[in-house]
Amino acid sequence: MTDPKKANYSNQFRIQIPSHPRYVSAARNFVYNLAHESGFTLYDSADLKLAVGECLLNVIKHAYLGKNEYPIFLEISLFENRMEIRIRDFGVQRKLSEMRGYDLGDYREEGLGLFLVRKLTDHFYIDQSGKGNRLILTKMK
Repeated sequence: MTDPKKANYSNQFRIQIPSHPRYVSAARNFVYNLAHESGFTLYDSADLKLAVGECLLNVIKHAYLGKNEYPIFLEISLFENRMEIRIRDFGVQRKLSEMRGYDLGDYREEGLGLFLVRKLTDHFYIDQSGKGNRLILTKMK
């Protein structure tokens, strides 16, 4: 019998990358491979890869203001029917109203990335309750 209070780490992965764009591809590929090996289709795995890459680049650009020496934490949880990805930084918090992704009909230089992330995932949430930002992405199988 399992203790309900004991954490189950058999489905959790944690990685930390520096806030440098050169490491984004390594994190994206890790998420893609993990999703595909966990039963996601190639298309859904690619969607997750693209969404995670966009989130990481947003953290580097907007939360860490392009500085390359700060940590970005990824926590990935696998479940029977979904994958949850939490991306954590300790950078600048922008107003949520400023981070709103725009509609494709209203083309602007910025804002299309969050629109894309919302379209590629089943659930996307930004938590700013503490220091920094926590982005939570969920993709269903």
